[in-house]
Amino acid sequence: MKYIKVLLILFVSFLFSLLVACGADDIKHEKSEHWDVSLQRSTGSFSIFYNGDETQIKDLVYEITGTNIDQQGKASAEQEIPFNLSGTVTDSDKTKDPIEFKISWNNKIETVTFE
Repeated sequence: MKYIKVLLILFVSFLFSLLVACGADDIKHEKSEHWDVSLQRSTGSFSIFYNGDETQIKDLVYEITGTNIDQQGKASAEQEIPFNLSGTVTDSDKTKDPIEFKISWNNKIETVTFE
């Protein structure tokens, strides 16, 4: 009976490890001085979070570029802090090349690159 319990625990542990490895997928986080960007290549889901010390974000524009990727977006004229934006990068799963997020706001520009 003890042998069966040990095997069951090992089997459940193995399954859990496998699920965690698959579930983690390829979500990556990269940061610049003012931005924290996450990207999951397999689904194209991304999130852009402002982590700076300004109280408002004005005229936010972002560009996402890479091999066969060229997307742009923007937020309303003014945004309050905390600020978070999310969306989807088309065809991000079809390239292993770098994907670059160029973020412009308040007359500043920063770039975050996913290798």
